[in-house]
Parts: sequence; C-alpha cells; structure tokens
Amino acid sequence: MSRQTIVFLKSETESSDMYNDVLREHGKNVIFVTTLVFCFKNLDDLRAKLLQPDKYSGIIFNSPRSVEAVENALNDMELNPGWKLLHNYAVGELTHNLAMQNLQQLFTHGKQSGNAASLSQFIINNFDGNKERPLLIPCGNLQTDALRTNLTENGFDVETCEVYETKCNPDLAENLETALKDDTVDTLTFFSPSGFNCTYDVFKAKNLSFDKYKLVAIGPSTRRAIESKGCIVHRTAERPNVEYIVKALLETEGNTK
Repeated sequence: MSRQTIVFLKSETESSDMYNDVLREHGKNVIFVTTLVFCFKNLDDLRAKLLQPDKYSGIIFNSPRSVEAVENALNDMELNPGWKLLHNYAVGELTHNLAMQNLQQLFTHGKQSGNAASLSQFIINNFDGNKERPLLIPCGNLQTDALRTNLTENGFDVETCEVYETKCNPDLAENLETALKDDTVDTLTFFSPSGFNCTYDVFKAKNLSFDKYKLVAIGPSTRRAIESKGCIVHRTAERPNVEYIVKALLETEGNTK
C-alpha cells in the first residue's frame, strides 16, 4: 500500500522540517506549498517605539512575522533590556520560541493560548501591570480585531503598529497544480484563514473541487474560514503546534465523506 500524501498549505516563514520528520514516521508523505508571502513596512516607526520601553506596559507578538518585524526593525541592534521587565505575550509556541531565540531571550507569556481570542483572555485574567501604559502589538494588514477589541473592552490601552503585509504567493497556482498531480494526495492542511482564501481562489479559477480531499484546519479561525465557503472540515488542530497538528492529521485516517 502506497503512502498517503498530505499537502501543507502554509506561509513561507513557518517551519516545515519538524512536521515532515514526524509524519514520515507515521507513513505519510508531505508536500509543502507556500500560500502566503510577506512584505515588511513601517520598520522605522516600530524601531522608534522599541527604543522607548518605558512608554509601554509590554509587547504582544501575534504571529512569527511580528517577531521577525521587530528583529528587522532593530537592524542588528540589541533589544532594549527594559522590555524584559515588562509584560510580554505570544500567540503559540513557535512565536514564543522565536522571541526567545532572536530577541535576546525575551520571555513571553501565553504561548499555550494558540489564538488571539484565547491569548486576550489569558492577558485579562493574569495581567498585574500598569494599564495606563499601552500594550504594543506589531501586526499585519490582515490583523483581526479579536485581540485588540477584547483587551480594550476590558480596560487595556492597546497600540497597534502595522509592520507587514500579507499577500497571496504569486506562484501558488502553479505550485498547487504540481502538488495535486500526485494521485496519493488525500489531505489538504491549512494554517491560516488567508492561506485558505488564497487557495480557494485558485480552486475556483481552475474549476477544481475540494470534495475529493480531507480538509484539516489549524486553529478555529481557519476552520471558520473554510466552513464559510461551504467546505467540510474533517479535523481541527486547536493549537498551532506539532503535537496537536500531527494528532489531527492522524485522526483523519479512515474518516471518509
């Protein structure tokens, strides 16, 4: 019996090797297709804010790109050590780990949250700092309002700084067509709402159907994006880490329409 193949539709910056190694151990092939590319902007503005940690109560990293934006804004400078004394947060383990590795061991709380809504609730429940100073959120152009809205409704001052743009990969259609020529592909795994939407547009333009594939969503917001287009989600990984994702993928075995 041939190995089943899973297509991972994800951004260009998210780590791939860890998924590939684990899933191959379970008899799965993995093909990675980049759905999104990122363009950084307003880094001078971000840098000016990073030089003044005393004006903030902390920083919130809502994606790996937000950590990368801070790193790029610093341009080989070290992060002001004053940030380590503040209340800093990250959505998911990957984002937390990147902050630790790339920003002078900047520790963040809330990595177990996995999504913006859960992180905002974690902050609301656990924050013991100065609410009179804003929490800084470096974000992208597709930033949802869940995090900011939940925090402001609970008395927090939040300052967003749009530092990157998310765009559909211009090579997505070609790369996806190549991947789907493999007749062992049975599962499509989506890592973000915007990644699914880009893929959906390609399927629609090429008159392709999702019906022959099992769709796996990483996180509840991605699940909602898929379902909003009338597609069936077979499994959802509630948190964006390897353990949850691999578990969701392995649970698709034998799950047929």
